[in-house]
Amino acid sequence: MRLICIILTVFFSQSANAQIKEVRLKTLLSICETAQSTNDLGTIKNIANQLKDAPLQSDHILASRMRICLSAANGGETIKINAEALLKSISEKMLAIESDCNALLEIAPNVALDNKTCRTIFISNN
Repeated sequence: MRLICIILTVFFSQSANAQIKEVRLKTLLSICETAQSTNDLGTIKNIANQLKDAPLQSDHILASRMRICLSAANGGETIKINAEALLKSISEKMLAIESDCNALLEIAPNVALDNKTCRTIFISNN
């Protein structure tokens, strides 16, 4: 009877320990992802340091999240792209190109019409 109790105790303690490790891993990965979105390299490196010796997970999503965090800590891309600023920049540049094409059309119509970018602008404006 004692042997059964000992075996059950060991089995359940290992199972509970594995669940705690998975919860801790998920928490660390969430912290790392938040740090990446705010470009907090110190936190990213701290979390990656805690993850570096963790066994590779059989869960592909967790394994992928671990690789991303470790890569970010080792100089991978951590810059969050600001889509609104990028769209604004594209619009401003497009207005400048349209203006240049219109100026080129006035001084050298054949050159403006032969230019692929300007021709696309002229066709799309009609």
